[in-house]
Amino acid sequence: MEMLDPMTSALSAEFFKFLLESEGKRAMRYTYFFSVLAVEIDQVENGELLATLAELIRKNIRNTDIIGRIDHRRFSVILHHAETQNTYSVGERIRDQVENYNFVLKNSHHKRTVSVGGACFPSHTPDIQGLLLTAHEMLQRAKSSGGNKVYLPEL
Repeated sequence: MEMLDPMTSALSAEFFKFLLESEGKRAMRYTYFFSVLAVEIDQVENGELLATLAELIRKNIRNTDIIGRIDHRRFSVILHHAETQNTYSVGERIRDQVENYNFVLKNSHHKRTVSVGGACFPSHTPDIQGLLLTAHEMLQRAKSSGGNKVYLPEL
């Protein structure tokens, strides 16, 4: 099993999902909250900006939180012991940092935005598969509403 994505140094999708399962088992056993964010760049021509995006995400999460590259343009983040408000705040901080960052591509500066979806365990879903699925559904809602937004389910 590949552990790291070579382009971004984020965890590979497979290893991220393995750690998500482990975190879910611990959360059920010891009855604590944790959350998942799904982050996707709204407009990208190629993968050149993804390493920078991964670094911006890393700078806005705790060093104990976990980032994984889930597919070509999408990252997911496990936020340990994070409830709904904390999850929204982290998502908003990432969104704001990306929006205000000057990405450099071919010697010129570019502005980009991200859409963010999130979900909390067990507040929004009682199972781990549902957690990632709900975060991705919230990401799609954010993108469908024009992007550059953070969405979490209503409680």
